Amino acid sequence: MALGKAGADRQAMHERLRQHALAAWDRLQAGEPNPLVDLVCQDPIFLATFAQPELRRLMDASHHLGDAPQRARALAEIIQQALG
Repeated sequence: MALGKAGADRQAMHERLRQHALAAWDRLQAGEPNPLVDLVCQDPIFLATFAQPELRRLMDASHHLGDAPQRARALAEIIQQALG
């Protein structure tokens, strides 16, 4: 989304990210560590819009969770009370 907001073609960037995700999935299936962030941060197309530190920040999922952790804890408490 950040690339689109910065003026890049949203659909083209999505496809490029999808290709990196598929490559990362192949490596994960082979028992290797997840290389997705590194693949994105080394992509010259992405680097033309954002510097590597900004790409790493954008790829940090903790910035995109919203209140999901609190909701998950609340649901776990409800379930535990119902079972307990």
